[in-house]
Amino acid sequence: MERLTRRSAPFTGQSTGSGPATRGQVSMWLDITDKDPREAFFNPSGEVEVPSGLTVEDVLDELGALMCRHESLRTFLTAGPDGELTQTVTGSGRLPVDLADLGPGGAGMWEALAERRRVVERLPWDLSAELPLRPTVFHAAGEPLAVLLSVAHTAADGTGMSNLVADLAAMVEARAKGLDRPPPPAARQPLEQARYESSPEGERRLAAALDHWRAKLDTVPHTMFPTPVEPGPPAYHAAVLYSRAADLALNLQALRHDVSGTAVLLAATALVLGAYTGMPACAMRLICANRTQETERRAVACMIQGTLVSLDLGGSDFGDVVRRAWTASLRAYRHGLYDKRELRRIIRAAEERRGVRLDLSCVFNDMREETRPDRRLTGPTGEVEVRAALKDSVFRPEPAVEQEKFALYAEDTAEMLRLTLHADARHLDAGAVREVLFGIERLLVESAFGDVRPDEVGALLGLARARPSTAGDAR
Repeated sequence: MERLTRRSAPFTGQSTGSGPATRGQVSMWLDITDKDPREAFFNPSGEVEVPSGLTVEDVLDELGALMCRHESLRTFLTAGPDGELTQTVTGSGRLPVDLADLGPGGAGMWEALAERRRVVERLPWDLSAELPLRPTVFHAAGEPLAVLLSVAHTAADGTGMSNLVADLAAMVEARAKGLDRPPPPAARQPLEQARYESSPEGERRLAAALDHWRAKLDTVPHTMFPTPVEPGPPAYHAAVLYSRAADLALNLQALRHDVSGTAVLLAATALVLGAYTGMPACAMRLICANRTQETERRAVACMIQGTLVSLDLGGSDFGDVVRRAWTASLRAYRHGLYDKRELRRIIRAAEERRGVRLDLSCVFNDMREETRPDRRLTGPTGEVEVRAALKDSVFRPEPAVEQEKFALYAEDTAEMLRLTLHADARHLDAGAVREVLFGIERLLVESAFGDVRPDEVGALLGLARARPSTAGDAR
């Protein structure tokens, strides 16, 4: 086990200020405070390999400079008596940095880094008093090898984390080569984002998003899990499936139907979940990046929010559901920026109108970076090759970091699609989680090379014992 010591990286920022929190900060703040932070935290993280020739002091200098380049890393969040959230950007300070000494040679660095990631991703934050960045520098008796960056989720989402990693990587690379530090990315900072959201254009986007929610809330299924469960506290678990066959089949169908891979995967996920629960329609919260402009795409910030989609699971073939998923997801992703506090009031009003509690606890998050299907289809991709790839699939349970009844995450690896499913064990036990993940894979493959009717999905996947819906479950 590596030995940890603590140093600090001083920084003097170029900007200070305070103002209302952004909608992304508010949304993530509410998500965090709704849950038990001792069990439900997930702090985005990423690593940067350090080029040879640098010292620990060099890396500390670059970490201090990194703080100056991104306001989100110097932002404290406080809630007032009225519940309004304020962001305050500090101009200077000292960033605590953990140093992990791997000993001469640095053997076992990647294993040590993975173990450290499991720790820091689950540590809660005092966002009103702590800087929202926790770096760990791994070194071999003083020679830095890698830096693990972990941030509070209010400071960066997945894209923000990727931007942060890329920026530090460019900085240490330039320093190792004796070059000037590259200029900071031209990105919108959180205080600027808050001002944009209160501008006329921002207000129009916010209003349109809430109108989208109002329309959907009147028609979505009130739950995807109509079967009552035994009372008691929930237990959450998760598993991951690595699948080259699903990756190939998904991208083949995206090209065939001229849609995004997101639409294909959303259709498959909704159909498998519907087959398992017996529901004729699927309500899903899509995670929206809210990064349409270049200054947003390059920002180190938390900008993600959920947006609601409802899919009719009928039709003559899988392509019907794919096309509906494409249209519905496009509309939903346009409406991902809103005031979550106002949304909660809108949801309560919809529940009063419908006379039923709305359970919107199913989440779909496509985090894949490569969205052009042709770039994932290299080499032979016929039916023989895709079906042969099924033997390469890898399934394994993993610790749950989400508190949702159903939350599917999709990510790319070099050659495979990585599907992670978090679930409430009262609704999907370990066996059901496995069935759902392999069911999505098989549905993608079977529908890529043959006709699959939506009403045949349960039987095709061995889910004929799917729980039946009751009258009114789809209202």
